[in-house]
Amino acid sequence: MTINAYENLQIVRGTVAANGTRTAGHGFKVTKISTGKYIITFNNDFLEKPSVVATIDGVEWALLDNTHVADATTEKVTVITGKSDGVVGDRPFHFIALG
Repeated sequence: MTINAYENLQIVRGTVAANGTRTAGHGFKVTKISTGKYIITFNNDFLEKPSVVATIDGVEWALLDNTHVADATTEKVTVITGKSDGVVGDRPFHFIALG
């Protein structure tokens, strides 16, 4: 989807389950490559590196459980999720990529 703003933006958003299943959103596929590490591949490449934001999904997690955007390119983004003790762990998350 493209919206009119200061610049023309492509937006991809989604929700991913802890097991790596897409539960909401379109325009991407997700691959869980290891515990807490997910690769989101965009169906259509961005023109330049997108800005990506991710956050934990659900009320059962502690405030210290986390989601980290580890790497973003025009084609894909790596998201790492972790437990409240700082150890990598599977967590469901939401994301939005704009660019």
